[in-house]
Amino acid sequence: MPSPSTPRTTGRTGRALASAVHVVAALAVVVSLVGPLPASAQEPTDRVLGGQTLAAGASLHAVGSTHVLTVRSDGDVTVSVGGRVLWHTGTTGNPGARLVQQAGGALEVRSRADAVLWTTATSSPGARSVLKPDGVLYTISATGTVAWKSASAPGASLRTTGLDRVPSGGVLLPRESVTSPDGTTRLTMGTDGALVLTAGDRTAWRSPTARAGAHALVAPDGDLRVVGPDGAVLWSSGTSSAGARLVVKDHGRAYLISATHASVWSTPDTPAERVPTVVSLPLPDPLPVPSGPLTGTRPGTTTSSGTPLDERLPGTVLAGAPQYVDPASPAARAAQVARDAGRDADAALLAKAAAQGSARWLGPQDATATVASSVRAYAATAAAAGQTPVLVTYAIPDRDCGGLSAGGLATAAEYRAWVDQVAAGLTRARAVVVVEPDALLHLDRCGDRDARLATLRHAVTVLSRAGAEVYLDAASSNSFGWGTAALRDMALRLRAAGVDQAAGFAVNTSNFQRSEHEVAYGRYLSALLGGASFVVDTSRNGNGALAGPDGTVWCNPAGRALGSPPRATGDGPHVADLWVKTVGLSDGTCAGGPAAGRLWEEYLLGLASRATW
Repeated sequence: MPSPSTPRTTGRTGRALASAVHVVAALAVVVSLVGPLPASAQEPTDRVLGGQTLAAGASLHAVGSTHVLTVRSDGDVTVSVGGRVLWHTGTTGNPGARLVQQAGGALEVRSRADAVLWTTATSSPGARSVLKPDGVLYTISATGTVAWKSASAPGASLRTTGLDRVPSGGVLLPRESVTSPDGTTRLTMGTDGALVLTAGDRTAWRSPTARAGAHALVAPDGDLRVVGPDGAVLWSSGTSSAGARLVVKDHGRAYLISATHASVWSTPDTPAERVPTVVSLPLPDPLPVPSGPLTGTRPGTTTSSGTPLDERLPGTVLAGAPQYVDPASPAARAAQVARDAGRDADAALLAKAAAQGSARWLGPQDATATVASSVRAYAATAAAAGQTPVLVTYAIPDRDCGGLSAGGLATAAEYRAWVDQVAAGLTRARAVVVVEPDALLHLDRCGDRDARLATLRHAVTVLSRAGAEVYLDAASSNSFGWGTAALRDMALRLRAAGVDQAAGFAVNTSNFQRSEHEVAYGRYLSALLGGASFVVDTSRNGNGALAGPDGTVWCNPAGRALGSPPRATGDGPHVADLWVKTVGLSDGTCAGGPAAGRLWEEYLLGLASRATW
């Protein structure tokens, strides 16, 4: 029953008044849509108009695809598909933040207190922002042109919050990074799927597993993870501390800091690059040469009593004809592909690498029946260019002890038949041959020691008789630390493998040790061997080796650079620098690389971009 103070309405008058109330209510709803759009009031849409707001929990849905933009409760705004984040504003850690399309055109993330956390800084009055089916967020001007798009700034852009940390729940997408306050230390999510901490020019830490397209996540439970594109956790810090954040410090380390400000995890101390012991050792006296058929009396050796014979006269064919630059090398082919695709900057870097020497590696893939003819043709092409062909034999049985470059021919007899054909193809070719990388380094690990030494002696003999300038591989200055006993042992291995019948030995093959360290190592071995010549592989040692927490990183280490170009040095027993490793080829599937021997263009671009010449 109506209150006595309420006038009674009846008939048409009451119905008219009720209709008017409904109209006013409808107008109020229309007016409210021009202003903020609370999540509870929204229907799924693909756009936010000028003056509108998306509150925490609200979302946009692309028309024609499953891409969705979400204003997360933690303050981050993400574009995702199937639960995988493709782009975000990087504003995690700001609960209650909202996305605002300003009337002036800027799309912004604003905190509860209305502080700007992120902005496109776009000036385009009347613009709207639309999530398109391709998963890209566009700001469209009033005239229909693109004023801004998320694809032009992968990941976070114009973030106004501190850049030295990733809050709890935050992500780092490929190419995103956070930096210490002084800018010297950077944590980057690489495109290869590895999370990498660099301190200055050094890689201080790298997540041990990687997969292209992976991202890093600081999980709300306090675990730092590298998550693959399929959602699989590739690596985890294994920590649990709800609300922990990831912080990068000036002294070259990254930390997970708990909500109570305690460190729950950190990267290790930045390891220092180790200077090999041999660098500071005085040169030794030559080792006596035992009498017998293995050594003979080649000039530059000593008798069994230690009496010096004629001093060796160092020299190399490379002094008159530089190392062959193969126009069909992997780097050269990659450069042409980049040029054809209009990637001019990449093409220039790839061409920089391709313009230097390249060696041809021979292995089981070069069949015994045809290897002589293919080697002969390669050597003839190099000679026609006025250059020296450099080849590497890499087919010894039990090669690499079953490691990432496992393989080789099955038996010593097969190897001898094969290397005989290699020698036949090199007759009178004036070529340089590096014999079996790592074969002496792994002498006591791979198969029968005596059988391996006999196999190497046969290779040295037949290749030298064919007229090739032969260098037995002698590992590198950092292989074992090389105290005096280990250095003497390597010299004895070289001698037992026939180095006195060769031109000398090669150091740093496919490795990254600094040239000054390798030359010191080579001079020490040369002194033990009565003045044997040696060559240094400088293909990838421009930044030296990468020191990791467990020792030198030998497989696809980050941050390396091309070394000095090939040349004859005229520096005593150090007769030449060569590019023995074929630059651009992966060392193996470590660090996100392809299989050993496959081109890894991204890695090659990094090597070339860091070269100092």
